[in-house]
Amino acid sequence: MAVTALDDLLSVETLTGMIRTFADQSDNRSCTALFAQNARPLLPLGDSVAWEEVVFSRHLAPVAGPDSPHTQAKRLGRRKRSSVMAMIRLYKDLPASHLFLQRAPGSDVADAEAVLTAELEDLANLIANTKEFLACGALLGTIDVNENTVPGSEIAFTVEFGTADVNAQDSWADPQTKIRSQELLRLKRLYKDTCGFRAEIGITEPTVESYLVQNAEVRDFAKEPLGVAILRNLNLTGVNPQWDSLGGLQWRFTDGTYKPEAGPVTRYFDADTLVVLPGESRLPQVLGWAEGKVHVPAGPVFGPAAGEAGLIQELRDSYAYAEVRTDPVGVRVYAGWYGLPVVLNPSAVMAYRVVPRPATP
Repeated sequence: MAVTALDDLLSVETLTGMIRTFADQSDNRSCTALFAQNARPLLPLGDSVAWEEVVFSRHLAPVAGPDSPHTQAKRLGRRKRSSVMAMIRLYKDLPASHLFLQRAPGSDVADAEAVLTAELEDLANLIANTKEFLACGALLGTIDVNENTVPGSEIAFTVEFGTADVNAQDSWADPQTKIRSQELLRLKRLYKDTCGFRAEIGITEPTVESYLVQNAEVRDFAKEPLGVAILRNLNLTGVNPQWDSLGGLQWRFTDGTYKPEAGPVTRYFDADTLVVLPGESRLPQVLGWAEGKVHVPAGPVFGPAAGEAGLIQELRDSYAYAEVRTDPVGVRVYAGWYGLPVVLNPSAVMAYRVVPRPATP
């Protein structure tokens, strides 16, 4: 491969574009996709993100006479919050022998571009895993980063958003529980009382769907023509429109997992939990997605070293770039992301535990 071709392949624009494409794994990253598609973009200037939690008024406006002065209303309640962001920074060393002599996956010949693409996709997958971990944590009320929750992390921080955490009245694991006529009605009333919005989106995991399928009341519902269509069109990930008529919620299911290098397969989302949100039109008032500034080289990978400011560019979102290594000869590929999902209106996010948890002493 010619030097100019390799230089084009290893350019910041090419590698950044590739890793952003690979990072878009919405079918396996349901919580990240929810933030990416609906959250309000936050663009912090420094090394932390600040936001305001807004409390809307819910009382009645007083009635006045035709000659009375206007009644003063209180300004929106605001609570200033801030947090450090999660900096994800990874690299891989690709020796010349690995890059130029190793056979490409599924091929009998060497292909540096295919080898690089596979390695870059692996980096993008690692970054996407951590972003999904953060996004699920935000929806469940707490982002907790430390050596135990995210092995290998150099820093530890916790963000508690103060979202509602409510136990079901009766366990949904019991097939005789009145899920459709009682539990969902209770859930929607609790949500409306808490934030004033209508409950429209429910995010949960496959175990909860199994409770719905085996529930006696839901099975009776399935005898109706629409109910039969629902039970025949189950979907373990993403949006499932067949369930929309159950309780008036748009049900979304997430079954994402990750596997620590020295640990068992772990699910991102809490078992036996249903996260309740308002409709998509209100989500920018409820969820935020912060992405901080990062600085990467702007010059060619084979260009001479220089201290000019023009050889550095500022980016947000996922990024990737490469540099030549001389001992041993090869290429080091860097990739990363800097940001944090946040909850702007904690009262509008409710974790409903469908199998009641014991009270904390």
